[in-house]
Amino acid sequence: MESAHAVMNSLEWIEPQTSVRKRLNLENLFIEEQLPSTLWQKLSPFTVDGEELKTLLYRYNNSRYFFPDKQTIRFTIQGTGFVYDYNTATSQLKRIDQTIHSGHNFGAYQFYRNNILYSVGGEGMWSYHRQITYFDDKTREWEILRPKNQGPEAMSNGFQGYSDAENAYFTGAGDHKNYLEHEKIEIQRSFYRFDFIAKKWDHLGEINPNLPITEHRIMYWNGAHFILLARDRLFIINPVSNEVHLFRDNSSYFEGGDRPYVRHDTIFYFHNGDQGPVISVPVNALLKKASYFGTFYEKDYSAYYYGAIACLLLGLGAWLFIRNRSTKEIRLEAAEIKLLKRLLVEQNRPVSTQELNKLLDCDTKSQESQRRIRFMMIKQINEKIELHLDIHDCIERIPSEEDKRLTNYRLKLGTEKKIKDLV
Repeated sequence: MESAHAVMNSLEWIEPQTSVRKRLNLENLFIEEQLPSTLWQKLSPFTVDGEELKTLLYRYNNSRYFFPDKQTIRFTIQGTGFVYDYNTATSQLKRIDQTIHSGHNFGAYQFYRNNILYSVGGEGMWSYHRQITYFDDKTREWEILRPKNQGPEAMSNGFQGYSDAENAYFTGAGDHKNYLEHEKIEIQRSFYRFDFIAKKWDHLGEINPNLPITEHRIMYWNGAHFILLARDRLFIINPVSNEVHLFRDNSSYFEGGDRPYVRHDTIFYFHNGDQGPVISVPVNALLKKASYFGTFYEKDYSAYYYGAIACLLLGLGAWLFIRNRSTKEIRLEAAEIKLLKRLLVEQNRPVSTQELNKLLDCDTKSQESQRRIRFMMIKQINEKIELHLDIHDCIERIPSEEDKRLTNYRLKLGTEKKIKDLV
């Protein structure tokens, strides 16, 4: 399903098969089609109830459109809960919702999932709308979806998009303000994913600080990738693989426009309002020419840390009991002996992180898996040696002499003879 924005006193859409721009003119009650000259041509009249039209014109700001079935175009009016269906067979426009209150969800992101219209976030009434709502066609009311945990503070502007393949909603880099005098808008760098199956928000991490999301705020979503338009640069972002690619050449200039819409992977928008040409951004084609920029977000390991702390606290009593037992003969695994023997060679020459990954046969795994395997192996060896030889942190981490940001590993100085006797 495709959608886009429309402005003026008209309900506007792009025909999905022909890409022709059409509208329901609310002033003359005619269906109109845009000509190549940017002028509009009358096609045929349509009907709408007088009171419904009066309500629509009074509250109209701008709209989004959807195609729920072959003969219906559904319009939602920004900042309200109004839902209008236009029947292409009968040429009738009809309001189908029963909304009373409005004004709280300007800028909400709307999409279809499993034939249900959803609306996420937005702002209004000097506050942010943090809820996920959906339109129930049976009751003709907007209902709330209740997550199992709390999500982001605000979902307005920034990266907003629903992935049908992932059955998930992604959000981040939104505006946030407290409505104070002379206040600067804060850009949130937290990035979240909402899983519709688990009904749970996941904080994926903090957005790459090298992405210019404060300076450039034009962001679009094509169902699989976000794009960030930065004039002479185009950032193509995959939130699932956590990758950012950068496209840049000497002839392309990327600026935003009005009424964006998507066909397949390509994003279209109207440059300079009604007067400018339709700009297309073929994301997949540009991705093939782009270079790798970096990760989109730094993953959030806080849950793992809290879990590890809880496990350590729970196991503290048992550990103290084991420590005070009569010492038993130490039992080292083959991989542990292999690592200790390597640390003994060449007068305790430090082992780099890359070499350690190869020793532990994890160099082909993901960085997250490598980090976990290294941590657990060194932790096990240090605990065994401390219990048997009363040496605390026998294998220690030191910064690399070539690059202080990198970590090397070695035996604590003065322990070599005891470790040699052990292995």
